[in-house]
Amino acid sequence: MSCAISYAAARLAALPEGYWALITTLVIVTQPSLTQAVDTARDQIIGAFIGAVTGVLGIVAMERGAPPLAVFSVALLPLAALSAKRPAFRLACVTLVIVVLIPAGPGSPFERPMHRVLEILIGAASSFVVAALWPNRALTSAHASVADTLKSIGQLIGLYLSGEQDEARATRLEKQSTDAQKAFDDALKEAEREHIIVLVQNRRSDAIDKAAPFLRRLHSDALFLAKAVSRLDRETCAARLGATGRELQSLFETLASVLASNRQDDTKLARARSTVIELKNMLAKQEATHGAQEVAQFVVGLIVADLDALIATIYPLKEPSA
Repeated sequence: MSCAISYAAARLAALPEGYWALITTLVIVTQPSLTQAVDTARDQIIGAFIGAVTGVLGIVAMERGAPPLAVFSVALLPLAALSAKRPAFRLACVTLVIVVLIPAGPGSPFERPMHRVLEILIGAASSFVVAALWPNRALTSAHASVADTLKSIGQLIGLYLSGEQDEARATRLEKQSTDAQKAFDDALKEAEREHIIVLVQNRRSDAIDKAAPFLRRLHSDALFLAKAVSRLDRETCAARLGATGRELQSLFETLASVLASNRQDDTKLARARSTVIELKNMLAKQEATHGAQEVAQFVVGLIVADLDALIATIYPLKEPSA
């Protein structure tokens, strides 16, 4: 879409080298976020403008008899130094090559620098417009990060309750959960810059940003559970808590599948809610115990309660109409 707008604008402006507008569009619109797209557009425009101004000075020198190669060599030095310090402005060197070294067509030699800047402006503007109007990519990344966090925590809890002693896998899953939570925080910050999450926070009660405290709490619950089950022998843990662990992991997987998408899946959501009820009933029927097993059952109850609260917060039940 960006390329189509860029191409149409370049044709409308009758630019002889309009393909530079398309190249600029591709560079900018493929950035992973709107903020990065804006930064890239800014750097492309500044770099092209610096190169064009330097090229104009070079053209003036060549009009007065200076050899093109000598003019290019002298002009390239400060631009190369600038690109070394600020690599984002490397387009200045490319613009200088186009303006000074490539033979110009009929007409004033000063037209090419102006065309060059106009091409970059068209490419940047078209890509920015589409990136700004396109569905919020940061919010999509936030949903994916929440799903990744829940999957990691669910697998971690399932591992602990199975009685297996796999420290390497547990450490890896903990790190995956921590990394996913950090990615979630970064996505929310990016969404705030895109001025979309602010509307969501103010007008909707099922905003994904409300998941953050629950993810941290569930991660802490999993670490607490690890300490509790470490005092149980493998056979006892698997016999008394293994089935609960498998059911919990299934709940985490279902909820992760629901939250991975911006669109609500009522079927999966209903399944998650029913699994929460089953787990609560399962915990209520368990025999009263003492010691480490009692602590483990208590933590499992906390995890189920936190998952129930997470679902109710992000997807609140609608009150039946009168």
